Amino acid sequence: MTNSEEVIASSRRAVEAFVETARAVPPARWTIPRAPGKWSPGQVTEHVVIAYEQSVRMLHGTFTGSPMPWYQQLFARRVGLRLMFKRGDFGKGPFQAPDFIRPPSSPASFLELVDRLEAATRDLEQNLEASSDTPGITVDHPVFGQLPLVDLVHFLFIHTNHHRPQLSATAG
Repeated sequence: MTNSEEVIASSRRAVEAFVETARAVPPARWTIPRAPGKWSPGQVTEHVVIAYEQSVRMLHGTFTGSPMPWYQQLFARRVGLRLMFKRGDFGKGPFQAPDFIRPPSSPASFLELVDRLEAATRDLEQNLEASSDTPGITVDHPVFGQLPLVDLVHFLFIHTNHHRPQLSATAG
């Protein structure tokens, strides 16, 4: 999927579904990890928000994190990202979030996180819509290296969909 309009629509659906699932988490469970060593629903939500916010920073050239070595980026982009795009999910495996998108131990409130997520999503989508006039806009991603903006947004909606079931597990 490389069509900007399709990617934006998929991203919006993923974010809306994620927000609705997060909204169903009882407030008393917001900061309670779903299992030992796992993140709380609030931390999962903040992790997704931070991923969008850091992506906006990458787009605007204000990201200050450390990139992986170029050969690891090349492997991550050509193998890992391709497989994700082909399958439409992360697949199985123990994944660990890079430091630059790890949530704090005390997450922000649901309402604050929704506001931040909507702002970051809007920024990325507006830039992606505008890039249809100037194709070739790329982002210097610390894990994947040079990445077309449309691929970054595609990755983000897969990432968002990956984390949504972690909220459902705690919503009851």
